Amino acid sequence: MKLPEKAVSGAYKNNLDVVVLMQRHRLVAVVRAQSSDRAYRIACAAADSGIYFVEITFTVPDALGVIERLALRNELYVGAGTVLSKKDGKQAIEAGARFIVAPSLELDLIPLCHKAGVACFPGAATPTEILTARRMGADLVKIFPADLVGGPYFIKQMQGPFPDVRFMVSGGVSLANIQEYVQIGVTGICLGSVYLGSLLAEKGHNGFAEELKEFIKRVEAAKA
Repeated sequence: MKLPEKAVSGAYKNNLDVVVLMQRHRLVAVVRAQSSDRAYRIACAAADSGIYFVEITFTVPDALGVIERLALRNELYVGAGTVLSKKDGKQAIEAGARFIVAPSLELDLIPLCHKAGVACFPGAATPTEILTARRMGADLVKIFPADLVGGPYFIKQMQGPFPDVRFMVSGGVSLANIQEYVQIGVTGICLGSVYLGSLLAEKGHNGFAEELKEFIKRVEAAKA
C-alpha cells in the first residue's frame, strides 16, 4: 500500500500518535458537502480557525481528491469519514487519510488501518457494539448518533463497564455541551457537517472562525 508523503517523511508515525494529538485538541470538523470545492473550502476554513482534525466524508464528490489536497497541509490531520468498505478505506489511506471513521461497526477496517499506521474509529451505539470494537482494537469508538442515544449521560454510563475505552462522539455537539464532553474524558468531539456548512454560509469566514475559536476556548477551559 502506498503511504502518503507525510508518512514517508516521518511527519507522523502511527495510529497512536493521532490519538494522542486528538486527546490534546479534541475537536474534529466533519465535512459533508455537495461539491468537492465547497468541502475543501469548509475544511480549510476550519483549519484556518485552529482546528487540527478534519474528516472528509465519502459522500463528498471526489472525496479522495479533497483528502489528497488537505493532506498537503502540514499542520492538519485529515481523515476519511463514512467509510463502509475495505476498498474505500485503502483508497483513503493512499490519498493521505490519517484516520478512518465509520458510522457503523466496520471491523474489517481496523487491521487494514493498523497495518498502514492509520487510526481507526468504527461506529457504535450499544454496549455490545462498544465491547466488540474494543476487542478488535479500535483506537476510538465513535458513538453515533451521540445525541439520540443520550449524549454525555450515555458516555458516563458506558465508562462504568468499559473504563479503558476511548470515545469519539458525533451528533448534537454544541457550545452548550462541549465542556461536559471534555470533562468526562471524551477523546474526539465531532463538530457536525450540517452545522459547519450552515455556519460558514450564514456568518462568512470571519463569523465561522470566531465561533470555532469559541469552541476551542471552551475545550481549553474544560481541560484546565
